[in-house]
Amino acid sequence: MFAAIYARVSTEEQAKTGYSIQDQIAKCEELARELGATHFEHFIDDGYSGADPNRPALQRLLQEVA
Repeated sequence: MFAAIYARVSTEEQAKTGYSIQDQIAKCEELARELGATHFEHFIDDGYSGADPNRPALQRLLQEVA
């Protein structure tokens, strides 16, 4: 089973004090494995605001799902 993993931080400070991209990916992969996933594709928007729906990786993810 495949799993798409989307991770994002908007600022370097958020990455340091919140969940870094790598932390987000690790937690998502862990959960996906529990659900049976064996293959992962990562979609990462580093430095993009969550208020902007036109983030490049998010748009690629939406295209893949469609």
